[in-house]
Amino acid sequence: MPNIIYNLGAAQWTDPATGPGVGTWEVLLERSTSTYAPDKDDTTLLNQGGWVEISVAAYARQAIASFASTAVHASDLVKHAIANIEFGALEAGQEVKSVVLARNDGGNYVPFIRVDTDAGGLLPRDLGGGNFNVNIHADGLLTFGQA
Repeated sequence: MPNIIYNLGAAQWTDPATGPGVGTWEVLLERSTSTYAPDKDDTTLLNQGGWVEISVAAYARQAIASFASTAVHASDLVKHAIANIEFGALEAGQEVKSVVLARNDGGNYVPFIRVDTDAGGLLPRDLGGGNFNVNIHADGLLTFGQA
């Protein structure tokens, strides 16, 4: 499945009542045994059929930090940035299929972005007992532009 941006998650990301800094946004790791078939119209994550999350003892969902939104007038861009996500040392024995950024809505999680590409050897990735980090590009998590 290609990387996707979910419709409801995108709307909530930009909504002043639920966006970063107001709502609780977290990063979750999907396990390779998951049979979840993502759809951009999905409005919840944890109650989707086939969804399986990483389940090693040291794993915990990680909240995003250092959200910043910047207008770059010279290039007509708006950049949304967050800090790198650090999961710490996760025990070996499972494989990460995708990384999902979602809003914790009190239980089901509204998905926003799902990254499951193996381009450049990023994913899938075995947990090897070492640190598992999601590094955000220097240009930000998302960049919007217009001509």
